[in-house]
Amino acid sequence: MAMTCLQARATEEGLFNAYILKAVEDLALSRAGLGYGPAAYTRDLRLAGRIVKASRPPLTMCVAAQVEVIAKALEIYESDTKDRSYRSFVPLTQWKSLRPHSLRGKIWIVEKSGSSGTASALETFGMGEQMPFEALKPGAFLNLNRERTGHAVIFLSYLDSSGEPMQQYSDKVAGFKYFSSQGSPENGGFGYRYAFFSDAGCPKLAEGKKRDCGVIRSSNQRFLNTGHMLAPKHWNSKRRDQALAVFNATKSIGGEGAFDPMYFDGKTTDD
Repeated sequence: MAMTCLQARATEEGLFNAYILKAVEDLALSRAGLGYGPAAYTRDLRLAGRIVKASRPPLTMCVAAQVEVIAKALEIYESDTKDRSYRSFVPLTQWKSLRPHSLRGKIWIVEKSGSSGTASALETFGMGEQMPFEALKPGAFLNLNRERTGHAVIFLSYLDSSGEPMQQYSDKVAGFKYFSSQGSPENGGFGYRYAFFSDAGCPKLAEGKKRDCGVIRSSNQRFLNTGHMLAPKHWNSKRRDQALAVFNATKSIGGEGAFDPMYFDGKTTDD
C-alpha cells in the first residue's frame, strides 16, 4: 500500500512533525478560544488506549495543551496508518500521574522533575530528541522562559524583526510563531502568538497578530527547551525502560509533584 503524504513526511528523519502540525490545524479550527486556566484539556482525551478525563473542560493551560496536541496527533496517526502499537509504549499512569518522574510530571515541569520542558520529557522517555533552536522544524516542541514566567508551545516558524516568517534560521531571526493555549479564562485558549526575544524588542504587528515579547534567547536547554517528537516506529524502548525504572523506584517517595500555576500564568503581551 502506498504511503500517504503524512506518512511520507513523518518517515523523513523519523520525525512526527507532520502529524503534530495536522493536530495543530485541527485544534485551531475546532477548539480555539475556549479559555485558559489551571486545568487540563478542552475535552476528554484518549491516551494509551484509555480515556483520560478533562479536569475543567473546556479550560486548559499550556502544558496540558502539549499533551492534547500529542493525543490528537496520535489519533490522526492511528487513523492514517492503522498502527496501534504506540498505545502500549508507556502505561496509562504516565499520562495521568504528576509525580516528578512520570511523563506528565516532566511535561508539567513539576518540582524535582529535573525536566526543562516537553522536549526534555519526550527525550527522557525515548519518544523524542532535544535539538538546538537553530535546527528546529515546524511542529517542534518549545518551552520558553521570560523574566518571571514561562510557556509551553508548538514551534511553527522563525520570525524576522518585522514578524515575517523565515524558512530557515539565520542571524536575522528575532523570534518565532507558535501555537498553544494562553490568555484569560474568558478570551484565551488555543491560538497563535508571535514571540520575540528580549534583545529584539517588541515590534508592532498587523491587527490580529498577538505578540509574546521578552522571551529569553539562550542556547541553554534549561532556558529555551527545544526539540522534536519522533514517529512511534522510532521510539526508543531502552530509554523508556530506564525512565520507567526511575519512576517505579521513586513512586513510594512522596506524592504528586508541586506544579506552579503562577509561572505558567498564560499571559502574553497582547492579552
